[in-house]
Amino acid sequence: MKHVLIGGHGFLGRETVRQLLEHGDDEILVLDLPEAFEAIPKSSHPRVSYKNVDVAVPGALADIALDPDDVVHHMATRLITPNKPRFGRDAYFNHCAVDGTKEILGWMKQNANRNLVFWSTDMVYGPALETPRTESHPKHPFGPYGRSKVAAEAVIEAATKAGEISCTIFRPRLILGPGRLGILEVLFKLVDRGWPVPLIGPGENRFQFVSVADCARASILAADAGCPNAVYNLGTDNSPTEYELLSGFIKDSGSKSIVLRTPGWLTKLALRSLNLIKMAPMDPEQYEIADLDVALDTSAAKNDLGWVSTESDESLLLAAYSSYRANLESGEAK
Repeated sequence: MKHVLIGGHGFLGRETVRQLLEHGDDEILVLDLPEAFEAIPKSSHPRVSYKNVDVAVPGALADIALDPDDVVHHMATRLITPNKPRFGRDAYFNHCAVDGTKEILGWMKQNANRNLVFWSTDMVYGPALETPRTESHPKHPFGPYGRSKVAAEAVIEAATKAGEISCTIFRPRLILGPGRLGILEVLFKLVDRGWPVPLIGPGENRFQFVSVADCARASILAADAGCPNAVYNLGTDNSPTEYELLSGFIKDSGSKSIVLRTPGWLTKLALRSLNLIKMAPMDPEQYEIADLDVALDTSAAKNDLGWVSTESDESLLLAAYSSYRANLESGEAK
């Protein structure tokens, strides 16, 4: 048996490889785009092998061996980068999420393989109608990234109903850990300079994270359980309010920054206006939820898989910042 990690040299994939090497003696095959391997070294462990492939290209997987008892972890995704691309964003995200998923399912079917773990996102939900949100919450995403994941889940649902696969779908909150930046880079730069950190709204909402280590463990738990046909939310427990989280983080970082509360409706109006001319510093899927409660109910993952969150939002944010600072200092030393 082997674990096939598609998009497996990304942030989540590398942590999953690390844990799989500690977990047992199964072989690990990492599939990713050539550029994914250029900046970050590959593992030299003899149980890990790598192949360059764009899974969304028709037939790209045809020559890759897959046994019926292997487990496919579909982690491939295009990350949200505001204004990049400026236009055609639905097609941009659908290329990987939808076209790639169809290619993966066809490849699995050809090889009589039924075992899939699919990494979706909580962005499929959109505005919260209940808090915390359960897996049955309606799906009304704010933008093209969330829409692409909704479409991918629909493709998978059709395959499961046809009896072709058994798939565990994970919908994590914002995945954090050392080495992860994304939208947080803006926050970290403000804190480094001692500049004010503006909120979108008063910051009384709860903005949940989840650790990359806990996500990797979830993927392995699902594989060990035979990829149960179910959907699971993943997130931390007992999230503080956004104001409490950022105020505590600034204090722990030793920064002189302060947290600024703003009128949420006015800030969003400004960001929407900037988005119309493709100059917004955040994507709509990021700023539209910034003053909303986005906490997820994770009881299903706990009850069915024995999964638990092992880290807090506060520790995750500080760990990501510490890694950011260490990378900066290492670069300056060079």
